[in-house]
Amino acid sequence: MLDLDALLAANDGRLRPPDYVMAPERLGAARLTRYSFSRTLLRRAEVERWQAERCHLDLDDDGQGEVAYQIDAQDHQFHFVAFLQALPESAHTDRVIADRWEIAAALVEGPLDEARWAQLRENVPNQEDGRHDPGVLALTRGNRSVRFFERLVDVLASGEQPSIDEVGDAGYIMRSTAFYANGKYGMRSFDGYRDGHPLAAPYRAQFLAAWCYRELSYDVVEHCARARGGEAAARLTGEWRTFFGLGNATGLGLVPYAFKHPRIINAWIAVRELALANVLRADADQEAQSEFDWWMDRAIAHFATGTSADADPFLSPAELVPIATAIRDQWNRLRTQPQPFAALLEWARGLHVEAEELVVALLVELDRSLDETVDRLLLVDEHAPAELAMSVADARRHFDDRFGWVGSLDPSAARSWWWVYSDNTEEPRRAPRAAVALDNQDMGIDVAARMGDLGNALATAEPDATLGALVADNPELIDSVARLFVSDQPYGEPRDDATASGYLPLQLQRFQLAQYGMDNFKPKSTDWLRVTLFQGAPRLDDLGTDRMHDRWALPPMPRSTR
Repeated sequence: MLDLDALLAANDGRLRPPDYVMAPERLGAARLTRYSFSRTLLRRAEVERWQAERCHLDLDDDGQGEVAYQIDAQDHQFHFVAFLQALPESAHTDRVIADRWEIAAALVEGPLDEARWAQLRENVPNQEDGRHDPGVLALTRGNRSVRFFERLVDVLASGEQPSIDEVGDAGYIMRSTAFYANGKYGMRSFDGYRDGHPLAAPYRAQFLAAWCYRELSYDVVEHCARARGGEAAARLTGEWRTFFGLGNATGLGLVPYAFKHPRIINAWIAVRELALANVLRADADQEAQSEFDWWMDRAIAHFATGTSADADPFLSPAELVPIATAIRDQWNRLRTQPQPFAALLEWARGLHVEAEELVVALLVELDRSLDETVDRLLLVDEHAPAELAMSVADARRHFDDRFGWVGSLDPSAARSWWWVYSDNTEEPRRAPRAAVALDNQDMGIDVAARMGDLGNALATAEPDATLGALVADNPELIDSVARLFVSDQPYGEPRDDATASGYLPLQLQRFQLAQYGMDNFKPKSTDWLRVTLFQGAPRLDDLGTDRMHDRWALPPMPRSTR
């Protein structure tokens, strides 16, 4: 079995250091890469020659009814089944707690016989309130785009293709509000996938469901256009055929996950950093340089056709155009030097943090070394026993190595916020500690503050004492001691305090969404942002054809054909 720790150790000295990589502003500049979950799913589908087709469509003229897709992967058969209704605009919400959606869908394994259809019809529209079994792999739900769905129907009904002013900057036809899997509500747990199962990789089921959901959006908008325009109606063609992705939005719910799963976060980042190191030390031959040229030009075209709307604290596409152009110009000056990729990355560090992380993402496009192993590298053991017999002196050394960064944080800003589950919705919330007393609902993600307490206790304890004795005298430290041992890998801990007065959730949210494979980051407050998934990606019927490829990220806005 591959050992991620061994790979990191073998590349020690070639990797960007954890203090640098895990800085909040750098996490908040992350971009999708070829090792993001959306990209690895489609590469796996291409390599293993999956097949997919729409196998059922029963919709009225308004797009209400049922649609199903069949996916054949290796010797497994899956179906994505969607139930659709129309809702008034006032009922649309990005909130995960909504109780009404225009689309409710499930990814299931096995055939769709009448008994299965009956079970799905009864339960999938109810989502978490339904009764599900291990044959159900993922649940999702969402709505049509209020701004653009009807516009696209009208354009296609008239026999035309869209133009830029009719799709704005959204890049999606429908949006999702949640993807549930991994044993929730009776569905199959991740441990329920046997070795060799095509979905036995982190987030594989959820992203297969998302890819099918995106296909659904195309089919429904074209169906409604045909109902409205008859034989004169057009289908999306040319660049428009793959331009639209699936909309999504996220709030505070992502933040606790990142703080509670340091070994998973480490694996996500380690894969990217290993790939980057591979590129930097490899020869920049003509093929690699030409590939980088292609991605650099594509990024500039993508940003140049994007929005200039404010994306604070991130840069908008319009603001990224001169940065990306400057990167390309500098690359052309460096390309004949020894190790030009490393020289370019070093130069980019003097620019905006998003410039460097853009260079990182584009360089990672050149790496193929982890394609066959990435799924296994992301399978991690999150359990680590606390060594209570360890001496305080040894524990101090571990603490300084793994949590020395805590001392650089402002202690006066700590513990300004509670992170709690709300009473009414069970969603994560931030609440001012000075205003409320919520000890019994604290989510326990004040990692920096708690580890600071442990560091202080270790500093004053007798060096020869054991950790067990320290915990016996200070039982409130038990969780911090456990964290000391589970955080034994370099990239697991964001160098930030989620309870600090100036904490900005958007930065960690963007990092996670980039790892999922999302782009077009549009903050709507300090706590939530909208994104797009699978924009530019191949369609289901591209499987098994020469249209299936991996160079689909960063699509430019299509030119109007009207």
